[in-house]
Amino acid sequence: MTSRAEAARLLKAEVLDIHGVAKFLGISRSSVNTLIVRESANFPRPIYESRGSERHPVRLWWREDVEDWESSRTSHGSRGASK
Repeated sequence: MTSRAEAARLLKAEVLDIHGVAKFLGISRSSVNTLIVRESANFPRPIYESRGSERHPVRLWWREDVEDWESSRTSHGSRGASK
């Protein structure tokens, strides 16, 4: 079984929450939410989503999915975020 510290390290390296996605792409959290609802953006679906009645949804993405999405946009001539 993976130790708690190892699991935390792997999650930090491989999984992004909405704050991490926004930082990686160089956009605001509200812009990430816009990407989620715009079908034309083809933004990756979260690997985990939890909604509570009195809190904002918690969403997690694989870092690789977000990286691949950004690469596909920049390779098609779209403006990408500078890192």
